[in-house]
Amino acid sequence: MGILSRATRSLARRKSRSLLLIVVLSFTLAMLISIPPSITASKATTQATINDLTAATKAVNSTVSIVATEIDCHLPGNAIMNETDYTNLTSIDDVTAVIPILDQRETNDNFTYDVYGIPLDNAALLSNYWTVLPTNITGGRNLQAGDSGVVVLQEQLADYFGVGVGGNVNILNQTFRVVGIEGYTPVNETAVYLNLNDAQAVTDNAGNVTNFKVFADSVNNVESVANKIGAMYPRLSVSIAASLVDSVIQMQTQTNEELQMAQTSMSQIQSTGTMEIGIIIVVDTAIVLLIMLYTVRERTREIGTLKALGASSMAILGQFIFEGILLSLIAGIVAILIGTVGATSIANLLLPRPIQAGNSTVSTAGVSLGSALSASIAIIITPELVLLGLGIAVLLGALGSLYPAWRAARTRPAEAMRYE
Repeated sequence: MGILSRATRSLARRKSRSLLLIVVLSFTLAMLISIPPSITASKATTQATINDLTAATKAVNSTVSIVATEIDCHLPGNAIMNETDYTNLTSIDDVTAVIPILDQRETNDNFTYDVYGIPLDNAALLSNYWTVLPTNITGGRNLQAGDSGVVVLQEQLADYFGVGVGGNVNILNQTFRVVGIEGYTPVNETAVYLNLNDAQAVTDNAGNVTNFKVFADSVNNVESVANKIGAMYPRLSVSIAASLVDSVIQMQTQTNEELQMAQTSMSQIQSTGTMEIGIIIVVDTAIVLLIMLYTVRERTREIGTLKALGASSMAILGQFIFEGILLSLIAGIVAILIGTVGATSIANLLLPRPIQAGNSTVSTAGVSLGSALSASIAIIITPELVLLGLGIAVLLGALGSLYPAWRAARTRPAEAMRYE
């Protein structure tokens, strides 16, 4: 009888033990098969979160930081003031830009709207401080440097005048071409936006403005700049978005913490997965080793009989190694079936949850930043993993049964026959 037949018959004679060993090995091997792709998927999820947080931080900072560094300066009641009377605003330390604005309310047949003039002669200024321009453009384009004789209408005003993009509209007896429409939001004004010079001309306010938007170089200097403006021009009402400044600082701190959490999560996933793989390999090898040692001891007389009948030491060695491999191979096949169905559950059970972006914490101008949350991951067992799992099963079976098989091969027939 050949090695294969003897090994198969031996396992069949001990069905309960073989079945128990297969069940135990199959579950541990299923864990072993699920962990490597789990590590890869978890790290990919966490890295995507890091990328999202970094991109969101840049996007939010580019918007929120501009708004948070803005200081609004106006006379009580938004009274008209001459631009030349406030030229010293630009000389204040930590001020990066001063933008004059004319915002005058007009009424046309009981319909009230604002004429909102913005300086459009400096392309770099508009690029860096674009928050002074209309937001939420839903049709056409926004105002841009060099524009004159054109307007952007808030959609309610466009409906009132019955005009769309490309049409002409009469504002205070002067005709302008409509280049864009601003969609409605709860915070924007019913306004017509145009070049500051055009706004001053149609409202007979040459050289006059209603307020200045002063920008500090950072959120940390906003309060000091506001205080300097108040000291230089006591008549001015100076206001800052204090709550927004606090939000920016809080957001930056939170983002740094979440990025650190994500980096720590990646390290924990890798170290935990590596440790679990090592433990499972040791456990599986030990299980096969102990079972095969017990089997060799139990079958000592059988081994002696086989040797007495002429079986060589290599044949005995091969039989017991093959028994261990066969048990592990069957367990490996079962493990693949378990892993195919339950790899995701196993991964979420064994490894730390990866970090992913979650609920929005700060939202300004349509840009939001997410908070980091734990996430479940989905694992797919690929054909490569199937082959890897079978290879590991065979290897562990061979390693676990090697020493017991060697002991069996060294057994002498005379000693074996005396074994009780």
